Amino acid sequence: MPSVGRGRKPRGFLPRSSTIIGVVLLLVLPVQAIPEFTSGAPGAPVLSQAQSFATKINHIIIVMMENHAYDNYFGTYCQNLTKFCSMTGNGLPTGTCVPYDPSNLSLGCITPFPLTRQNWTITAPMPHSSNSSIFSWNNGSMNDFYLGEKSSNYPFGYYNKFTAPILWDLAEQYGLGDNFFSSTLSYSLPNHWHLVAGQAPPAIQSNLIGASKSYRLANRTVYLSQANATTSVEERLLNTSVSWNWYDHSIGTNYSAAIGNTTPGGSGGWAYAYYNPLAAKAKNYNATLSAHFLNNSRFFKDARKGTLPDVSWVVPPAADSDHPPSASNVAQGWVSSVVDAVESSPDWNTSAVFISWDEYGGFYDHVAPPLARGTNLTLGFRVPLLVISPYARENYIGHSLGYFESLLRTVENRFSLPCITAMDCNAPTLYQFFNFSQSPRAPMIFPTSDANAGYPIPLQPPGAVAGPMPPFYPPVQYTYFPNGEGPDVD
Repeated sequence: MPSVGRGRKPRGFLPRSSTIIGVVLLLVLPVQAIPEFTSGAPGAPVLSQAQSFATKINHIIIVMMENHAYDNYFGTYCQNLTKFCSMTGNGLPTGTCVPYDPSNLSLGCITPFPLTRQNWTITAPMPHSSNSSIFSWNNGSMNDFYLGEKSSNYPFGYYNKFTAPILWDLAEQYGLGDNFFSSTLSYSLPNHWHLVAGQAPPAIQSNLIGASKSYRLANRTVYLSQANATTSVEERLLNTSVSWNWYDHSIGTNYSAAIGNTTPGGSGGWAYAYYNPLAAKAKNYNATLSAHFLNNSRFFKDARKGTLPDVSWVVPPAADSDHPPSASNVAQGWVSSVVDAVESSPDWNTSAVFISWDEYGGFYDHVAPPLARGTNLTLGFRVPLLVISPYARENYIGHSLGYFESLLRTVENRFSLPCITAMDCNAPTLYQFFNFSQSPRAPMIFPTSDANAGYPIPLQPPGAVAGPMPPFYPPVQYTYFPNGEGPDVD
């Protein structure tokens, strides 16, 4: 646990609340008993749902954005039933006020507040290492974010329909998960590992302590050794007919150059990439496997041509990633561009798009993470999950537990791949977001600029029939990488 000074009167740019609440009410989530997994055995989903998913969905697209908690984007979304909210979400409870210092309540507390458009770009440090995560979590009390983040009041700001209109429109038209968690109380790289491996190399996790960028780079030889020994999804895909691409950037075929390059970015690959853990593994640099790692701009072309692979992992350039100080409105436009590319694609009727954020990024969330099923491991902070598909339920909020291994398990179940660890073998499924008895929904095109976006938009009428869809070309700012884009960040 980091050493943080206590007892000093904090300074913030907002007045503190006159009401002090020492403990915020939490949603207590029961952990269901799950039988022990058999290593290498496929998970056992509800067969009727899994069979329907396998029959209808041929293209799984997983999009991983950066650094936003659920309450930060959707804390005030659908708090009451309305024409555009057929369900209510588990957002910020009325009266929430988070203490400046839980051990000294006389200092007052902070009421979460709406961010403005000027806060689309946030420059506060907002640490989100394992140490700051564990400090803010405070044994599940979720009340030590001010001292844990050392970022004035910024962690307690949230976006709303005026500042996140594109995301709110996507949630309104399709599915939103309000009980979905990152996999571990740590920063980006371990969580990206969990997305593809159900685990993370100990050198970057270190039992949730000490995992930081400087620690990892200082121990990069150990990290690479452990990474190469870590089973992940590409091993499961070897020698199958399942097609897949990792849309981030080309890693090339020179592993020595990639491990020798300690500076992010560059055309020679980067084995320590935060958004692509598979770049750390030597086997992926052979000509056959390296061909699966493509510039993210290629995704738009493949969608337009109707040549999307069975599984796509889509990662934004740093400037579009939603990682502060990258602008939120730009990231929302990039997300919309990916969705529009799929909806305009010949592959739309057989696709499911899952969009999430890799960790909390320092932003406050009020729900204490539970244990991962079948383990004694505490999950990471809650993050949004958007589910978009012609079979997605409209205006739906899913309350069932899920986490990044649920996405991995979705891939494993759909393509009959063996699972890897207790985390993915026991992960909850995400079939609740789909209604496979409905006819495929007509595609919808969403604005790619906040200037043209607004919430709410009309709900799609039942049985809407699609007209001819013109090819989708995203705004030019989303079509180039690596030229003009920054490197990966943590």
